Amino acid sequence: MASAPKIAIIGAGPAGLTLARLLHVSEVTVDLTLYDLDASPTSRPDRGGTLDLHADTGLAALRKCDLWDSFRKYARYDGQEFIIVDKNATELVHRRGGERAGPSDRPEIDRERLKEILLESVPEEWVRWGRHLREVTEDGKLRFDGREQLEGPFDLIVGADGAWSKVRGRLNEIEPAYSGVSGYETEIMEPARTCPHVDKMVGRGSIIGSSDAKFLNAQRMGNDSLKVRSWYACPEGEAKETLDKYGKKGTLEKILERYAGWAPEMTELFRQGDLDELKHWTLYELPVGYKWDHKQGFTLIGDAASLATPFSGEGVNKAMKDSLELAELIEKSQDPNDDLTLDQAVLLYEQLMFPRAEKVQARTMNNKQIAFGPEAPLGLMTGMLKMKAGDSPSILVRMLGTAPVVAAVYGYFWIRAQIGWAVRRLWRRT
Repeated sequence: MASAPKIAIIGAGPAGLTLARLLHVSEVTVDLTLYDLDASPTSRPDRGGTLDLHADTGLAALRKCDLWDSFRKYARYDGQEFIIVDKNATELVHRRGGERAGPSDRPEIDRERLKEILLESVPEEWVRWGRHLREVTEDGKLRFDGREQLEGPFDLIVGADGAWSKVRGRLNEIEPAYSGVSGYETEIMEPARTCPHVDKMVGRGSIIGSSDAKFLNAQRMGNDSLKVRSWYACPEGEAKETLDKYGKKGTLEKILERYAGWAPEMTELFRQGDLDELKHWTLYELPVGYKWDHKQGFTLIGDAASLATPFSGEGVNKAMKDSLELAELIEKSQDPNDDLTLDQAVLLYEQLMFPRAEKVQARTMNNKQIAFGPEAPLGLMTGMLKMKAGDSPSILVRMLGTAPVVAAVYGYFWIRAQIGWAVRRLWRRT
C-alpha cells in the first residue's frame, strides 16, 4: 500500500480548517500539517463580522465535518433579518428572521465562532502557529521567516492563505487589483443600552443603505454588538491616508461629511460607534474567471483562488465548498479500488472549481457595480430579486426574476421611495 500523502495547508482560516477537518474525519490516512501566520489562536481576536452559511456550500461542509451540533450552538436564525433602505432611511426591503430549518435558510454565525468550532475539531499537533511563509520552492518545500531549515517536501501544498497568497505565486504571477472601493469599520458594543433607537433600527440581522456611490451597513454580532461599515468609491490608499493624516476623530468627521444629505438615522450608525475601534479597509479582487495552469503538487482554495469583494456574501461559502470538493477527491484518490491519483484528484478539483468560482466572482462584481452605481439602492434590490429567482428550483419564483416583473417591482419601489423622501423632508421642516 502506498504511504500516506504528505500535505501542507497554508492558512488556518475557515477554508484551511475545513479542509483539515474533512481529511481528519475521512477514511484515509494523511500526513497533514497546517501552518498559520498568527502566533496563537487568540493573538488576533477580531477577524471579521458575521457570516451567513448556505445550504449547499457552508452548511453542507459543516454536516460533512460532523460539526452540525456544534454549529447549532452558535447559529442565529434570527440573524437572517435583512433590511435595505435608501439614504433617506426609507425602507425598501425587510426580510424577517426567525427560528426555522428550511432549505433556503442562511443562519448567521460569527466568523470567530466558526473558526473556534473548526479548530477544536482538528488534532492540535497538526497546527503550527507563528509561521510566516517566505518562499514556496519548485520541489514542494516551504521556507518560513526566522527558520533557515526548509520544511517538506510535500506531495501537495494547498494555499488557503488569502488575498496575498504566497502559494498562488508558485502557480502564476497574477496579483489582486484594487477594486475601486475602500471604507471604514467601527463597532457599537452595547447598542441596546447606549443607543436603543439604533439598536431597534438594525434589528436582529443587518441593515444596508446604498445611494450616491456610497454604501453604509450594520450587522448584528453574536454578543449583540453592532459591526458598522462604510464603503465608497475612491482612489487606492485614500482611506488609509485619511486616517493617517487626520487621526480617528478627524476621520470620523470626514466620514460624516461624505454622508452629508443622508438621513440622520443612517449617519447615527457611525456617530454611535466606538472611536477606538475605527479602522480602514481597502478592498482588492482577482479578475473574474481567474484560473491557473495546473501544476503538480500545488493548488488553491478560498480567497487565494478567487478573491472578491464582500458584496455577495459568498466568500466563506465558496471557500468551504472548495474544501469539501477537494477533500472528497483526495479521499477518492487514496481508495485502493480507484485508479485516481492524487495529482489527478487535484486537477479534477480545479476543473470543477474554476467555473463555480467564476459564477461567484461575476455575481459579486455585478453587485458591487450596482451598489455604487446610479441605480442604487433600487438596482441593488431588484438585482437581488433576479439572483434569488435564478437560483430557485421553482418555476414561479424564476418567473418573478424576468425583466417585466423586475421592472414593475423597480417602478413600485421607486415611487414608494420618492413618497417617503418627500414625507421625511416635510416632517423635518415642521
